[in-house]
Formats: sequence, structure tokens, C-alpha cells
Amino acid sequence: MIASGPSAAQAPRPARGLAAGIAAALLGALVFGFIQGKIGHCGQEVGYWALGIGLLTGAALGKLGGRAPLLALTGIPLAVVGVSLAQLLGVAVLMGDESSWPTADALIGHFGLVMDHWRDDILGRNDITFYAVAGAESYLVAKRITE
Repeated sequence: MIASGPSAAQAPRPARGLAAGIAAALLGALVFGFIQGKIGHCGQEVGYWALGIGLLTGAALGKLGGRAPLLALTGIPLAVVGVSLAQLLGVAVLMGDESSWPTADALIGHFGLVMDHWRDDILGRNDITFYAVAGAESYLVAKRITE
């Protein structure tokens, strides 16, 4: 019997996995941030968004990255950045709706106001805990998929 090399599903493809992980984190941030901005901030939502973004990012990294050893670790900062961007986009959408600014103008032209509102009124101890949950989930999902 002839031994074959690693299958295509197990071959490491770190560049492809990293691109997919970045795209998944950004897509999750856009979708969840827009939804969050439309429904408003009630203090409980970040956990759901964090779980969703961590899952999406980890699945993309693991599925398309193959068995690249350090690729799962890149899921931690990607998921944290994705959740942060989702919250910032949610604040920008909410501020844009309340002030009749377009969302892009609120996010780009008034970024300081968005950051101040996010830091002073939205960001809390619970959010930081869920940032860690998002990073851990992304890492664990990516590791599990590559096993």
C-alpha cells in the first residue's frame, strides 16, 4: 500500500485561513454592529455578539487554514477586534439614527464622539469578560476543527 501525503483538508494553508478569519471577524462585526445599533444598547447583548463572532472567526480559521500550528492563536485577537468593532459600529449606527447623521459620517467624521460614548456609557466589566470569551471560543473552535 502506498502512503499518501496529508489530505487537502489537513494541509496547512495559513494565508488562506488568516484571510478567512479576518473576513469572518469583519463580517460578524458589520452584521452584529448594525443590528445592535438598530435595536439599541441594553447591556446584555455583547455576550451573544461575542459568541457569534468568536464562533465565526474560529470556524473560518480552522476550516480554511488547515493544520497551521499558530493559526488558532490568531483567532484570539481577531475575535476581540471583531467584537470591539461591532460595538463601535453599533454606537455609530445608534448615534447616527439619533442625530440624523449618516452612519459613515458618525463613524468617520465623529469618531471621537463615538469612542467617548462607547468608553463612557457602553464599555463595562461585563463587556471585557465577553471579549475574553470571544477570543477563547475562537481559539477553541479553530483547534477543534483542525483535529
